[in-house]
Amino acid sequence: MKKILSMLSFVLLFGAAQAQLLNSIGINVGANMSEHFWHVNTTNVHPIPTYYDDDQKWKYNWNVGVFAELFSNEHLRWDTEFQYNHKGGIDVDKFHNAASRPTTTTHICWNNYAKFRYELYQGIPYILLGLRLEYVMSTATASAPIARGPFVPLQLTPAVGVGWEFITYGMIKPFVEFIYNPSPLIGPPSYHIDDLTLWNREMELRVGIRLEFQSSKESCPKVYK
Repeated sequence: MKKILSMLSFVLLFGAAQAQLLNSIGINVGANMSEHFWHVNTTNVHPIPTYYDDDQKWKYNWNVGVFAELFSNEHLRWDTEFQYNHKGGIDVDKFHNAASRPTTTTHICWNNYAKFRYELYQGIPYILLGLRLEYVMSTATASAPIARGPFVPLQLTPAVGVGWEFITYGMIKPFVEFIYNPSPLIGPPSYHIDDLTLWNREMELRVGIRLEFQSSKESCPKVYK
């Protein structure tokens, strides 16, 4: 895993540096919660298994990412990120004493966000809007329905987030952000086999640091006597 992240980081930074667009680099770690939405096709004539009526609940996971911030515009920048992420959900088995049957999918993601920011004296609030290209590396499940087939290996999913960067006088800029990442709006769902279709949604709370190489174009406000 460390070798994969190191290689991805090198490719990301080398490409940005060659294009002379690199404003900063950074790393983030996060805790997330995700769940599955189940849809069962009830129009088919054969009986529906009883376990398709199970409840669903949130599963807690973690993620880590490295990113580069491109451009130095005061209000608009671009973040490109490689992320190691876990998603999934918990299937509550009604017919076996409400036993929890967790499912975890492990992803390598290439995330790209337009970053809309506004500088204040107290800090820098910002909004992230973008897409994630997600590859499912592995799946672990204790759910009988989900164990019957694989997840869709490659997906393009939307993401939206808000964040706050703290004001510092050095190159290191700490931040905290919240991101919402649902299943794709267009294209195949997260999982489909026979009569069962799953969609996934995820919420991430991340903290990180950004190492800024280029100062932004804005200047300090004038002081009038």
